[in-house]
This record gives sequence, structure tokens and C-alpha cells, in this order.
Amino acid sequence: MQVYKVPNQSRYEIKFVTYNIYYSEILNWVKLNKSIFKKEYDDRIVNNIYFDNLSYNCFTDNIYGSSNRTKIRLRWYGKSQGKTNASLELKFKRNIFGWKKRFKIKSFDISENITWAELKKSINLQVSYEGKIWLENYPIPTIINNYTREYYVSADKNIRVTLDRNINVFDQRIKKIPNFSKKAFTQNMIVLEIKFDRKIRKKLNDFLNDMPIRVSRNSKYVNSIRAVNGF
Repeated sequence: MQVYKVPNQSRYEIKFVTYNIYYSEILNWVKLNKSIFKKEYDDRIVNNIYFDNLSYNCFTDNIYGSSNRTKIRLRWYGKSQGKTNASLELKFKRNIFGWKKRFKIKSFDISENITWAELKKSINLQVSYEGKIWLENYPIPTIINNYTREYYVSADKNIRVTLDRNINVFDQRIKKIPNFSKKAFTQNMIVLEIKFDRKIRKKLNDFLNDMPIRVSRNSKYVNSIRAVNGF
């Protein structure tokens, strides 16, 4: 696989994870900083299909906190099933820096009437050679998850905050067609993620001092795989 260098536009990414019962407390913290943040746009449903290989390298790299790790997912917004636009995304993490690479999918149709073989063929026809190589190396759809996401941004656009809740997970392993009917049991968690420009790291410290929850190394993909395995 191609080796990627950390680009200049990569950002710091910090995640905070807690139980849903603390949602109001987290939301109040965001509102108390309204001089800094404003709603970027309306809440929306985020849907993801995660891909891996037979060795589950994406999963294990995240479990062990590898300093050089990648996740491969297909993302779309709104209804879980139907015709829509999507993106095949490579999410890179190099130590504390993160960035993404996207391949647009203009014609995407997913339902329980479409096989994974048909769906992957459709995706493969619409991505570049680089995208095809990634799909070839990570061909197995392991889970689908979706959640409600809230978006906030600072006035200077240097800080972005997302708040994810109502997280659902669907096991796709050893399935011929997408599974949307049998949800895995998951803990009722919310995930707050702060992404910010590398140049303002020191300035952000004071802002984070009154954060009501602690920073946590969290991966929705890892949590989803754990959920479908029952641990």
C-alpha cells in the first residue's frame, strides 16, 4: 500500500466519550462557549460501512494504538437505505494528527435487496485506481453504524466540534446482503470530538480546562466490532 506523509492540512483530533445521561451537561458546556462556537448546520444522520481484511488489521491497529493507522469506510447521510450520494473515505491517523482522503460515489443504492457483491462492484466502478486498490486490500464489510451528529464551528473556522449520539451498530460479517434489521447491543454513549488547527494547540489548553469529561482514545469502529462480538 502507498505510504502517506502527514500533510500540512492535517489537524489535531481530541475525543471525549461519556454516557448519554450526560448529554445535557455536554451540550451546556458547548452553549457556555457560544462566544466561540456557533451551529455550523443542522443535525444529520451519519451512516458508515467499515471495511477490513481477514486479519482485521484496521481493528487491531486501532486496538493497540498504532501510531500509523488507517480506517476504510463508505459514508453517506440521511436515510440508512435507498439511493443517495456517498464517499469512500480513507481516515488516516499518524500519532495525534488526522486527515481524510475521499472518493466520491455519485450513484449509491443500498438496501437489504442488494447483495454485498453487487454493492462492492458498483463502488469499484466509480472510484479511482487508488480507491480500487484499497478496496482490494480491505474487501470485507464488517459493520454498518449510524448516529445523529451535531456540528459546531468557531468564528475563525479553526476549531470544529462534533457531538454524536444515538449510535446504532449492525453486524455485517458473513452476510450476503446488508443487515439493517438486527442491531447489536451497545452501551448508550455519546462522543464529543474536537478538531483544530495545528497552530493553535497551546491556545486551546485554557478552553479545554473546564471540559466536564476526560479525553479518551475512542474509535466507533473498534467499539462496533466489540459490540458485535459481545465484549
